[in-house]
Formats: sequence, structure tokens, C-alpha cells
Amino acid sequence: MFSKFCLIFTLIFLSYSNFVYSNPKNTIGEDQNTVNILNNYFSKQTMVGKANFQFLFWNMYDAKLISESGSYPSNKFALILKYNKDFSKKSVVDETINQLKKQKTFNEKELKEVNALLNKAFRKIKKNNKFIGIKNNDEAIFYFQNEKVLETDNSEFIKIFFDIWLRKNSQNPKFTQELLGKTKG
Repeated sequence: MFSKFCLIFTLIFLSYSNFVYSNPKNTIGEDQNTVNILNNYFSKQTMVGKANFQFLFWNMYDAKLISESGSYPSNKFALILKYNKDFSKKSVVDETINQLKKQKTFNEKELKEVNALLNKAFRKIKKNNKFIGIKNNDEAIFYFQNEKVLETDNSEFIKIFFDIWLRKNSQNPKFTQELLGKTKG
């Protein structure tokens, strides 16, 4: 009986191992839906870095930066955020606008345009929901829970949006350095 169990366990383990390691497209440790989305934009996916964002004692989200070459800067990359708690859509949009305002002074018209873009990009967030922002040369494509929610070629918005996490003088330099693969957390 024990030998049958060992044989079955070994066969299952080998089948699973073969599946995981024979799938060269999934080298970033993401679920298949995320990999499928990224396959539409990248011929190869390599993790640049990953980081966990915490505020006081709250574990907010995990982030990964992906590019074809595994380096940044790049004209083509993806930022994946996996949320570790629930957030209202309004709180995410408001906080994102606050972060954008740290980089640029907006007039009323620009602020309305940014608010409209962010309201298209974000939804009510539940724990383990995933947001993917892809910069593909001169455009950005945003996915929430595997659904394309926004496409834009507004170059200024694209730059300052991704710079929330990627700029040298970000609000959390340690997080940014980990995301850029320069230090490990």
C-alpha cells in the first residue's frame, strides 16, 4: 500500500515539475492569466525586481517590475501590483492623484483629465486583486483582474504614473530600489 502511494505521489510530482519547468514563458512566478496578458506585449518576461509596500503596520501591496531584458530603464515594461488588503476605488484614485501632485502641479483641466483616466483604470479593490500597468513604447495599457480597463498614449500621464514607483526621489526609496532590482528586501 505504501509503495503504491509513493509511486502515485512521485508520478504527480514529476508531472507537476515537468509542467512548471517546461513552461519557459512563466519565469516570473505569476498566475497563467497574468502570463497570458504579458505574452501579448513581451516576447520574453524577466523580473527586474520585486518589493512589498507597507504603510505603518499595514501590508498594502506586492509589486513586480517586468521587462524583456530584465533591466530598467526600458521603453517596454510591466508593473504588477497585487493588493494585500481591500481599498475603495475613491481612496486609490485620491492617493494616486496625491502621488502625481508630488511630481507636477496640475491646473483644473489637467486634474479633471487625470481623474477621468484614473477612474477608468481603477476599481474597488479586494485583497489579492491584481493591477497590471504595461508601458509599451509610447502607450500604456492597464489591466485590472485580467480585464483591459484603459489604453492611453498621453505621454506625460504615462511618465508620472509609473514614476510614482520608479523615480529616484520616490516617496519610498527603499521600495523603489528593490523594485528596480538594485537591493533585496
